[in-house]
Amino acid sequence: MNICEMPQITRFLGPTVTLQSGKTEARMRLAHAVITDLLKQVADFDHVEMTLDTGFSDVAAFLACGYEVRAHPTFMLKCTIPRDELWSGLRDKTKNVIRRARERLAIREVTSPKYFVKYYQANLEGAKSYFDLSRLEAVYAAASERQQCRILAAVDSNNNVHAQVFFVWDHKFVHYFLSSRDRSIAHPGAVSLLLWSGIELAHERGLHFDFDGGIENEARYKFVVAFGGELANRFDVSRSTTRYRLHRQLRRVPQALLRRLSAGAATGDVNDHGGRLNHFPSS
Repeated sequence: MNICEMPQITRFLGPTVTLQSGKTEARMRLAHAVITDLLKQVADFDHVEMTLDTGFSDVAAFLACGYEVRAHPTFMLKCTIPRDELWSGLRDKTKNVIRRARERLAIREVTSPKYFVKYYQANLEGAKSYFDLSRLEAVYAAASERQQCRILAAVDSNNNVHAQVFFVWDHKFVHYFLSSRDRSIAHPGAVSLLLWSGIELAHERGLHFDFDGGIENEARYKFVVAFGGELANRFDVSRSTTRYRLHRQLRRVPQALLRRLSAGAATGDVNDHGGRLNHFPSS
């Protein structure tokens, strides 16, 4: 089967159409025609999926070509305003949580992607990662070479790592890329403090901050909206043949059985790794 799906740990993908100035009607028609022509090139694929960037909202051509369209909301925060205004924009409760976290935790930069991967994997607590963790070192190397990423950790006075966040940025946004926390010790404000550090990072660079979607439930929405960002929509677009849908359903049967058989097989404390993973690595 021919499949065009989202690459792993890729947040958005889709056409980029740059049009010359002119009448709105003419520009809209041309954009529609260009996108339709691009979609024809994958018309014989059994499955096509994309998550369009927030700057791309013209989904009419996708609908006309039989694609399903679903909103994928995220929050964006303009960080070019004064830092005091950014802080004032936070919910009071969130500011208090960050203040309390700052009393107990320090922010340190992690320069070992291998350590971040091991920490992230340990905190999955036996669950399967939704992406291949071995790819992260290459991602970090590429972004670090361009000076466009930073991994930050919230660390207490005993050198225990409560949480880590991986930030990457481009010419416009600092993206909240990945995060992980040690639930057995994490301060309630550890991730909030790290997110505020990411917002400060965006402010220093004159960029905006992208909370990177993930608003899949009410609790997550309430957590993210408290930072003062504005809602923006990415759009998930997809089209599948009957053959692909049937194949996918058949593949799920053995996977479900395997999960049932392996349930409860993982035992022990996920942080019991010689006392190393939840401690900040020495330089």
